[in-house]
Amino acid sequence: VKLGGSLLTDVELLHRMVSQIVDLQDRGHEMVVAHGGGKQIKQVLEKLSIPSHFHQGLRVTDAETMQVVQMVLAGWVNKDIVAHFFRQGKRAVGICGGDGATFLAQKFQDPKESEPFDYGFVGEVIEGDPRLLDLLLQHHYFPIIACTALGPDASYYNVNADEMAAAAAIFCKADRLLFLTDVPGIYDENQQVIPHLSRTALEQLRHSGVISEGMLPKSRACERAKSAGIEKVHIVGGREENCLVRVLVLEEALGTVIS
Repeated sequence: VKLGGSLLTDVELLHRMVSQIVDLQDRGHEMVVAHGGGKQIKQVLEKLSIPSHFHQGLRVTDAETMQVVQMVLAGWVNKDIVAHFFRQGKRAVGICGGDGATFLAQKFQDPKESEPFDYGFVGEVIEGDPRLLDLLLQHHYFPIIACTALGPDASYYNVNADEMAAAAAIFCKADRLLFLTDVPGIYDENQQVIPHLSRTALEQLRHSGVISEGMLPKSRACERAKSAGIEKVHIVGGREENCLVRVLVLEEALGTVIS
């Protein structure tokens, strides 16, 4: 399950998400959480007078920005989520991709761009070792993953949270991947939620510009997960009441399913 956007800044909303994740574990599901924290990063960068730059929905990350990303994601946001699980009487363990060399990254380069663009310390996960996550799950701890990972040069890279969630699903051989977002799903050109999308239709929406900005990395993550054999990929609005339970237990058609 990927958490991001206002789901991490609205305390009541985050409490509801954690309650559902706890409930699902009690029902026998093994849950791994990956999270972003773009709003918190923006807040700290502004306080430090460090400008933000984006390209194709990704934060361009120089060395100074990477220090802030690491501090905010692996520190502040990650440990806040752990605390929410503790309030529910459950034990969570916050890690980043570098811990246990669980996820290794390389410098990101979009192969679909005609001219190479330097994103700085933005990475894409190329290797994963699920043993640490398996160990935590076996002992009924909730793994909470901040989206930074080590590169071959032992530098930390900023990994888009959607990409990190897809990588976690792939290397853990998950049955499903759920992106909880600020919007109820993927919109068509008329701003209506599309209930079902094939990978081909997803590509067409991207080429037509219907999918743009922050939804671009999410669409890439969906494609990567599907190509690696993840059975179902869901994009669901986190504000929907009991959204996780409705999707995973009641098998309700909610948001957009990539099939």
